[in-house]
Order: sequence, then structure tokens, then C-alpha cells
Amino acid sequence: MSTPRARAPKVLICGLFVLLPLLVGFRAFTPTRSVCPKCPQKGDQVTLKSGKVVMARVVGKNQDGYILERYGELRFAQFREIEKVKFQSGAEPRGVQNYDQILLKDRDQTILHGTLIAIEAGKPLALRSVRGQVYMVSSDQVLVYYHRGKRRAPPKKK
Repeated sequence: MSTPRARAPKVLICGLFVLLPLLVGFRAFTPTRSVCPKCPQKGDQVTLKSGKVVMARVVGKNQDGYILERYGELRFAQFREIEKVKFQSGAEPRGVQNYDQILLKDRDQTILHGTLIAIEAGKPLALRSVRGQVYMVSSDQVLVYYHRGKRRAPPKKK
């Protein structure tokens, strides 16, 4: 039987996987210039609590936030950062919760979005993007992943 002191590191590590994604803030998209500055911007309008308005397409949703896409770049916006979302179609797109995501540990806050095709202990996660690319990611590169909208800790090594 383990003592409370022996369990403390395990509880701390588990808590870190739950809290860490919530500590990461929204990273802005790469700045671009429109070839038609007077044309209306297309996409969903995401207003952050900071007052910044982000025009991007909502392509995914999980228990912590939305996945936004603009010009092929993906960003993760947490619900706690969002003031409101005005969807271009008037309502949240159907099926946005049907996708999976992998949030990497890198400082660029890279997020992979698509469908998980392999989740096995001791093996890399495999995800097929919505454009058909297959990504293989080792568990030590994964901060957290979302399967069918639910947050999961990286698979443990055998």
C-alpha cells in the first residue's frame, strides 16, 4: 500500500496534464495583408476577452476550447479566453466535436487536428489530418490530446 507521500508525485503529474493546457494562451495567427483591404473578411468572428477580434473558421471543438483555422494555420482558443463567437452561418458548425486534436509540447503551441488512427501504450500517436496527411507523434512530444472532444494524457510508455 502506498503512502500519501508516495502518491503525491503521481497526483501532481496528473494535475499538470489537466492544468497545463489551460495555462497556455491564444497565439495569434501569422500576420498577413489582404489583397482587398476593403472587402469584408470571411469566417467566424471570435472576440477574445482582451477585446481582440479574430476572424477565422471554427473547425473543431473539445472540452477546453475551439480549434480555429486561417490560411491553413491552426490555433487553439480556450473557452476561458473567449468572450463570444459569432458564427458566419449563424450557428456552430455541425460535426466540430467529431474531430481529435494533439497539442504538442513545443513553444509554438502546435496543434494537430483530424482523426486519431492509433492510440497504443508505448507507441507513437497517429493522426490523419482533415487534408489526409498522417502524423506520427511520440508520447514524450505530446502535452495533451483530445479524443472525441475529451482531454486525455499522453499514452504511457511500456
